[in-house]
Amino acid sequence: MRRISWNFSLKLFICTALLTLTSILFISIYSYNKYSDSIMEQSSQKVQQIVELTSLNIRTYLEDLYRLSLSPYYDQDVMDALDKTIDDSDLKSLYRTRTIEDFLEQILIIPRKDILRVFILTDEIYKGERITSTIKSNQDFTKYDWYKKAMEKKAPIFVSAHLEQIIKDPGNIVFSIVSILRSTRNTDKILGVIKVDANYSGISDICNKVDFGKDGGIIIVDANQQVIFSNVPHLTSDDIDDVYTKTYNGKKPYTTINCNNKGYLINKNVIEYADWTVIGVTSLSTINEKISDVRNSAFIVALISFILALLLISFYLYMFLSPLNKIINNIHKIQEGDLDVAFPIKSNDELGYLSSSLNNMVGELKNMFKENHKLVREIYEAKYLQKEAQINTLFNQIQPHFIHNTLNMISMLIQSDNLPQAVNTINKLSIILRGLTHMDKEITISVELQLLDAYLTIQKNRFNDRLNYEIHVDNELNNYIIPALLLQPVVENSVIHGCEAKKETTTIEITDTITDSNVIFIIKDNGVGMGEQALIKLREKLNTEKEIGESFDLSAKGNGIALINVNRRIKIKYGIEYGIEVESKEGIGTTVKIILPKTSL
Repeated sequence: MRRISWNFSLKLFICTALLTLTSILFISIYSYNKYSDSIMEQSSQKVQQIVELTSLNIRTYLEDLYRLSLSPYYDQDVMDALDKTIDDSDLKSLYRTRTIEDFLEQILIIPRKDILRVFILTDEIYKGERITSTIKSNQDFTKYDWYKKAMEKKAPIFVSAHLEQIIKDPGNIVFSIVSILRSTRNTDKILGVIKVDANYSGISDICNKVDFGKDGGIIIVDANQQVIFSNVPHLTSDDIDDVYTKTYNGKKPYTTINCNNKGYLINKNVIEYADWTVIGVTSLSTINEKISDVRNSAFIVALISFILALLLISFYLYMFLSPLNKIINNIHKIQEGDLDVAFPIKSNDELGYLSSSLNNMVGELKNMFKENHKLVREIYEAKYLQKEAQINTLFNQIQPHFIHNTLNMISMLIQSDNLPQAVNTINKLSIILRGLTHMDKEITISVELQLLDAYLTIQKNRFNDRLNYEIHVDNELNNYIIPALLLQPVVENSVIHGCEAKKETTTIEITDTITDSNVIFIIKDNGVGMGEQALIKLREKLNTEKEIGESFDLSAKGNGIALINVNRRIKIKYGIEYGIEVESKEGIGTTVKIILPKTSL
């Protein structure tokens, strides 16, 4: 894949544009963040004031209930009726009940619909109520926790959310103010307990007057983390528990949290009298509505500024780089072989000096090209002829060696009356000779493999059971053209150092491996192998750094010359990065890899 190359002007334009864009974005984002933080701080303080004012209103509301629990002290008839020591007759007892319950009914006349019931508990239960109910019979109200706490404390106590307990079939969740009643004549004497039950409509009225915008509202939680009131539409009870926990983890009275993928500003205030926590919830999106216009305006101005900057950058780059672009275009023409170009000199600056120098260089190149053209051609032709001579020498060396051995074997087979095998060997030799006769020193892999199979068949006839061979080459390579007899010398080397050097059976395997860039033929045998020092010397000869045109003694014998010859032919044909790799262990065998370029397919 061709690598994309950007010119200098484009690089300079992109770098300048990125620098300008980065500066504009940094200033815009920094200003926006500072403004957002300022708005957030102001909003937090404002919401905190509203939460504290709401808490104060709720506390005032609760104190009204507290004062209501003290109302019996302002009616002496009621206090006398509660003090049974004054008169214990039956008639007075009935009068006492009417007096107390009429008083309780009068209390409920006040416009406070949130007050559901008022009880005075002595040895008997007196009640005033808005909705008729039935008191539980034979109940012991002294067992309730709120009664015990009221008897222990001198001040009224607050009872958080609970179901009404004294009446049958309670249907309302209420909170209560409970206070003991003492005799006005003897303050040490406890006459009973007054209990005022109220629902949350009053608190709801106070909280619903607070507007924290869309998705905002008030949450009231008691000391047991029980939700007393909530008008936040999108928060479940689990979310509220999370809000409560995070609210108390912060040092400030306000914090921000994430619930249901939405951000919220949380403000809190504690009503110590009731041990309630009033939590103000404001959606951050509501707060951010005020700065969205500022943000959008800032980004629009930044975008316009960036576009204007790009136009100015483009104009100045064109003005300054136009002469340089003309020089580059002329250099491209020189690269394509046109030496008749001239660089215009319009100024005395660095570009003018560069144009003058390039004109001088072009003139020198013309002279050098004419002088060296003939010499280069002669050197190239000399090296090419030398390579051809080396290949011809190798080709002529391989043919007589193999034919001589084959004819000897045929002669012995005839003399021993083994005519079928002699005929088979002659047929295989005929295939080889016919293939060699019609080839122009380059053949396809399929033909090479046919010749190689014929060669190995002849050798198997020669060595009988002492030679086995397997050829497994991918059919994909059948039309791949390679130099003739590229595999045969390597296989012949395996036969010589296998069957001829040991009595045991020698197995030769010919396989291939195809990678993204290479085709690798692998010739593996289990012959005698070679020692470590011999392998090192062979690798040194294979990896020699002689130039391709430098001569080699291709007629030498032994010392791995067959592998060296094949390796040399590959490097001459394809380049020095291709060739042969050898792995061998003495007594185990040898593996030869012939590496060729896949691009030749």
